Amino acid sequence: GHITHTLTNRRYKEKVVAYAESHDQAIVGDKTLAFWLMDAEMYTGMSIFTSPQPSMCVDRGLALHKMIRMLVLGLGGEAYLNFMGNEFGHPEWIDFPRPENGWSHQH
Repeated sequence: GHITHTLTNRRYKEKVVAYAESHDQAIVGDKTLAFWLMDAEMYTGMSIFTSPQPSMCVDRGLALHKMIRMLVLGLGGEAYLNFMGNEFGHPEWIDFPRPENGWSHQH
């Protein structure tokens, strides 16, 4: 009820871009969505190499994060904003396919 109304409450035929917060710099002085869901486990429970036992907090947080993004994608508007760098790490290099790089998908 309330979530559906919030995500679909807009003027008729008004174009909307929706996104689920996922970038540290977008919220000044606050936590990202993933940090609200997983908090300190983001540092200690994300690797199968350092923590062979699965973290229930991380598993639950990732599942909720995926469901939130799915709801926003499905109900949020005519476009979905996705960040290339997010709370799970920033790539060192992003280059979209273009004539100057031979339409490469490498980076």
